[in-house]
Amino acid sequence: MMNEKNSRRSFFGRVAAAVGVIAAAAYTKTLISGAKTSDAGLSEKYSNDASQQEEALMANRLVVMTDAEKKQRLDELLSCHSKELS
Repeated sequence: MMNEKNSRRSFFGRVAAAVGVIAAAAYTKTLISGAKTSDAGLSEKYSNDASQQEEALMANRLVVMTDAEKKQRLDELLSCHSKELS
């Protein structure tokens, strides 16, 4: 009687393990096939991103601060810092 229960348990354990392996394999297959199809328009996406970044860089220009602006900004930062300390 005891051997019959153990054999059933081991059988159902093996079945559950097999089902888990099959489900994991199917899930992995869908992930891999989905990744391959998403690479199709990669060069177009890259060129669009590159052109947008280039436009953003061209729009931003470096403006040199005067000494008065530097002193004013430093005073603002120091006053904020002293307020946080008190």
